[in-house]
Amino acid sequence: MEPHNSKPIEFAISLADDAVPSQPTFACPSCATETIGRFCSHCGEKEVGDEDYSLRHFFEESVTALTLLESKVLRSVWLVTSRPGYLSTEYFQGRRVRYMKPLQMFIFLNVVYYFSLTLFSATTFTTPLVTQLHMNNYYPAYASRQVEHKLEHDKISYETLERKYDQRTSVLSKTLVFLLIPIFALLFYGLFFRKKRYAVEHLVVATHFWSFNLILLGIILPLVSVLLIRSSNALHLSAAYVTNDGVTTTALQLCLATYLFLMLRRCYAASWWYSGITAATIAWSFFHIVWLYRFFLFEITLSAV
Repeated sequence: MEPHNSKPIEFAISLADDAVPSQPTFACPSCATETIGRFCSHCGEKEVGDEDYSLRHFFEESVTALTLLESKVLRSVWLVTSRPGYLSTEYFQGRRVRYMKPLQMFIFLNVVYYFSLTLFSATTFTTPLVTQLHMNNYYPAYASRQVEHKLEHDKISYETLERKYDQRTSVLSKTLVFLLIPIFALLFYGLFFRKKRYAVEHLVVATHFWSFNLILLGIILPLVSVLLIRSSNALHLSAAYVTNDGVTTTALQLCLATYLFLMLRRCYAASWWYSGITAATIAWSFFHIVWLYRFFLFEITLSAV
């Protein structure tokens, strides 16, 4: 038997290699990785060419970015409002690219909420000093003593303190409102610890829940109130009845109970009766928890002015 000759095969492989053109490489300007093609294999940075500096490319890129952002925002806001718990379950199952990230949406809606304060009168989270002193059923005596001590210590008038307090609390409330997310995440953890969920899952549910609250308190409630006040004569309703705190509180608690019931059913697969009791309890205690937040806001603001 003649020995096997491998040269023709080696020659063929050599020809094949020569026939394949080598792909261009570039050094990534962000991470300095040498990579093949026009996109960095490590960080995804794109190699910049002359066409990237054209006006056409600039406008195409801007339109694409705005369209993508707008679709994500509208889709996320609509779903978090109309389908309680749906975004949380989508996040758990790894379907995330089509929606805003939970904290990203909360920050966006937080900005929308505080912008709405310039159009509508709402003090749920800002809580000016007059509210802390005269609309407070939890610690009015303590708040009055602290204010009196502040006035004596700083040697200023009440009007000056009130003006400085309201300005500072408006700023601080935008940050402290984030405290409500971990508070409710701990609450969900305690209520559903047998479900063996990750802590992040409870944080996601709490973030989506508070995103809905910002929509409810900053957009839906003011709009409904304005519409009811303007149409009170046609509906034969008293404007005082429409703006009554008791009526508003009850309506909000019913909305929150319904939303939470559907959300807990979808996110935790809880039973009907457990979801109902839990949702009703949290909705009833909602404003008590808000007043806990207001207490921390009062302490921090008073010490900061």
